[in-house]
Amino acid sequence: MEFPYCKILDFPKHQKRTRVLPWIRIGIFNPNNPSKVIYPLGLVDSGADISIVDREFGEELGYEIARGKPETLIGMGGGKTDGFIHELGYLIENPDNPKDVFKYKDYVVFTKNNFPATMPQQTAIYGTVGFFRHLIVTFVYPVGIQVQTSTS
Repeated sequence: MEFPYCKILDFPKHQKRTRVLPWIRIGIFNPNNPSKVIYPLGLVDSGADISIVDREFGEELGYEIARGKPETLIGMGGGKTDGFIHELGYLIENPDNPKDVFKYKDYVVFTKNNFPATMPQQTAIYGTVGFFRHLIVTFVYPVGIQVQTSTS
């Protein structure tokens, strides 16, 4: 499967900037209700220990966010994000062939607070737990992100 890089427009210090970033849309679902799938736009981040999804998506899927295991994530530069660990279903669909689907369960951290408004399009970060440990991922900048299952 190949996902194109996303062209992102933002305005740091009120200056227009366009970048190409490895953001993709994949399906997520609550294993207790696998028929309801939603598609956050997330950064494919090989440096992230665990996948992180905005709390609003978890609430929409029926999770009681604060009932998960509390977790504080520390990013580069010491920035902290508080959240709660839950089991989550993931659905990776080939954009070129809807019959080519990979579905699995793993963990996620739903954020305690909403994602920052500085990049309103981004609502998830796909890291090692929840993404990379199930897949073989190749970044072909600026063309696309190639994703294969480890059994492909």
